[in-house]
Amino acid sequence: MSPDGSCAGPDRRAPCPDPLTRAPRFTTPSGAPTDWLRLPPASLQGALVALVGRDTRGLQLDAAQRLSHYPSSPCVSLSWLHGIDVGAVRQGPHGPEWEPLGADCMVSGTQAHPVTTWAETTGHGCMAIFRADAAQALFGLDLASIQDRFVRAADVMGPEWTPMWDALLASPDADLIAVLERHLARRWQAVCGRATDQPSLRQIGRHWVERLAWHAHEWRREHSPRQVERRIKSFSGRSLREWQAIVRTEGLFFAARDRHEAGQPFDWAALALDEGFADQAHMTRAVRRITGFTPTEFARRFVEDESFWLYRLWA
Repeated sequence: MSPDGSCAGPDRRAPCPDPLTRAPRFTTPSGAPTDWLRLPPASLQGALVALVGRDTRGLQLDAAQRLSHYPSSPCVSLSWLHGIDVGAVRQGPHGPEWEPLGADCMVSGTQAHPVTTWAETTGHGCMAIFRADAAQALFGLDLASIQDRFVRAADVMGPEWTPMWDALLASPDADLIAVLERHLARRWQAVCGRATDQPSLRQIGRHWVERLAWHAHEWRREHSPRQVERRIKSFSGRSLREWQAIVRTEGLFFAARDRHEAGQPFDWAALALDEGFADQAHMTRAVRRITGFTPTEFARRFVEDESFWLYRLWA
């Protein structure tokens, strides 16, 4: 990252294609993919949504193939670029208008509308996607000031973050998750109320189920839904639906614990909806199936019964 967070070179307005221009998919000579996605580690569960990258260096992409379309998003992204000028493309009154980002390290806020970008040349870039509330807590970002915008990292993040940006720019793609963990895990665990850089059991459980869902997504490219379900059960011992039910019930457990510690009464119907159950009856069946007790009985025993020591330790 340069001292002012910007790329070298003058501000340019290069000719760019119409943002709606179609272009055929490109296949590399080796058949290797040009882009990738990695899931967050358990220590950043609940903060980092995904890490994505694209490397088109040396490929013969035409102008339209260097367009990129992004959906509207409730997330905040950190992006870093290697030797490539990227900018937002908009349809102006006299044709497409390209506004280069002007920096190799950028922060983009939540986006109310889809976004199209274009690159003058091929190159290499990565993006770490965070939940907006987590990005605010981790980096001290003013979410309102970056909404629907791409801004230079140096303009919205303090100098204490320069070592992280430098490490991201200097590291190969395979090491980027480790870089993010090194710079963010302890901070995120502190946000979660833990004085360690190690994930909680809840984060580990959610991380496991997300990875399992990702395996299922990948397997669906080559196998029927029935075959995928069999693969998941063979791989993990349970169906994906069963794992998701366990994690959802675990979320209910922690939400109920937080409500109890705050001295608030239990509203089981509201908790059921907040934690993703269809209704209170659905929640009750799931809790009984996993713990052997109804939610009310479980809550009472959690507080009063010695035999529930493991639940209290787990919490």
